[in-house]
Amino acid sequence: MADEKRRRTAADRPDGAGEDPFDLWLRHSLHEIFDPALEEPVPEEVMRLIEEDRAERERIRRRRRATERGD
Repeated sequence: MADEKRRRTAADRPDGAGEDPFDLWLRHSLHEIFDPALEEPVPEEVMRLIEEDRAERERIRRRRRATERGD
């Protein structure tokens, strides 16, 4: 338990001091790999699908609430 607390505390430090070298390497490697993809814009088609799904889920929630109330 003390090791977990020490690791969490070390990982929270911005310079990564005291962090396990493998964890530090892994974290930086993942940033190198995925940060460029996160900077890319989301395609319009994907945004449309997300919005359609969001609207459909809201319709389902409204129907469930109405059914639960007995409307």
